[in-house]
Amino acid sequence: MAEPYMFDSGGQGKPQLSDILGKEKSASIALDAILRSEALVRAISGASADFTDGLTLLLPTNSAFQSLDSIPDDLELVMKRHFIPQVITSQRMEQGTTVFAYERVASLRFSAMHGKVYVQADKRPPVEVKGAGTHASSGTYFLVDQLFV
Repeated sequence: MAEPYMFDSGGQGKPQLSDILGKEKSASIALDAILRSEALVRAISGASADFTDGLTLLLPTNSAFQSLDSIPDDLELVMKRHFIPQVITSQRMEQGTTVFAYERVASLRFSAMHGKVYVQADKRPPVEVKGAGTHASSGTYFLVDQLFV
């Protein structure tokens, strides 16, 4: 994987995920879904007691949503499967690790093959994790092209 991207906040220190997700144009639908949930907004803002060990967000791209026939009824639950209440580095993903998503709504198993990192949510097919992550003070996000529905 490449080196992680560090967002430039103009010398003001590392921003929160909430400050930089709006700039991720390829995931604007996911951001809209996150903003509809008070719990998820607190998580990306660094204001949630549920994420004291950090946050890793597997951020679904717009194409992940566009590949569905319809938006899931319980979008907040689907999005919670993409939030991990701890920091998972790209190196730890490559080594293979299994963690629980927010509120233990899914078990996420990471693996690496042929230089790519994948995540498998419960018994769903593995999904490629894109890039080395974008870091902020409230956590890190990686892009994924599928929703864990």
